Amino acid sequence: MISSKKEELKQLMMAQAGLVEKMISMAIGGLYDSGVSFVEEVMIFEKHVNQIEMELESKCTALIALHQPEAKDLRVILMIYKINNDLERLGDQAVNIAESAAQLVGNPVIRELPELITMKNATLAMLKESLDAFAREDISAARKVCNDDNIVDDLNRNIYKHLVKLMKANPHQIDLYLHILRIAKNLERIGDLSTNIAENTIYLAVGKSIKHHVEEL
Repeated sequence: MISSKKEELKQLMMAQAGLVEKMISMAIGGLYDSGVSFVEEVMIFEKHVNQIEMELESKCTALIALHQPEAKDLRVILMIYKINNDLERLGDQAVNIAESAAQLVGNPVIRELPELITMKNATLAMLKESLDAFAREDISAARKVCNDDNIVDDLNRNIYKHLVKLMKANPHQIDLYLHILRIAKNLERIGDLSTNIAENTIYLAVGKSIKHHVEEL
């Protein structure tokens, strides 16, 4: 009974994750579209993500209350509960990106920062790999995600430095550059939340928290 319930929770969580991945791709892709309808689409997806979050939270709580799982079963349910929260927050980051991207659509200033696409690709890869690692309970893949967070942090720092130079050279465009800065910050946050998922995967597999201590695993 509890095994089938756990699998149901996993499948629902992965469906939620798929929606979040689409939201992020749609939001950042909107920078290069000719219209702003992508913002409305991201908002629609967010409603679905929020609905799934509430459903998962309710089902996790009910499963613990009714079946009183122990050891590994309990860890699985608790990690799904935590990742569910991370996925909802990831959806919020996608909405933030979409709102800023809508202010930049068609603006040539975007061509000055190709690193933004590199950062988007890196964060989406981290998210996908963290979720795949959870599904397989793959410690090696989860640890790679934790280490890749440094790459995203470096990209964010480089973009910040580049933007500061552009702001000094083009003070009349500061508002536009601030939107780009916000997008980069939200992408960095996506990397952080993906790392959370990877860390929870390691905890699930070995029963040990490695937050801030990836190198010890």
